[in-house]
Amino acid sequence: MALSQSTGDRKMVRVLKALADPKRFQMLKEIAAAGELSCSQIGKRFLLAQPTISHHLKILHDASVLEVREEGQHHFISVNQPLVRHILEMLPKRLINRRSARTRRIQGTSLRKAPVQGKKK
Repeated sequence: MALSQSTGDRKMVRVLKALADPKRFQMLKEIAAAGELSCSQIGKRFLLAQPTISHHLKILHDASVLEVREEGQHHFISVNQPLVRHILEMLPKRLINRRSARTRRIQGTSLRKAPVQGKKK
């Protein structure tokens, strides 16, 4: 049986996939702690090749986790705080609602009268 996903679920999955990589998560933490960093500042904080850093930043940006502000030739990167807050707020609600629905289904099944197994008379 195929599970359908709402647009919100697809967006959440995309964000969570982007954050699942330890290097990307560390980059996000560094940017959040600083408030905003230029690409060159990010490059100095990580022992990775520039193309690798750019790749990770692109994935985070494509998932809307990062925002980019251009000032002349410089690009300044910050965390999309409203999106991160929204994901953190919605994730438990989505998981709890789904678990509750599953629990209700299981309990509904167990409430049905099951055949009694016992001694034959």
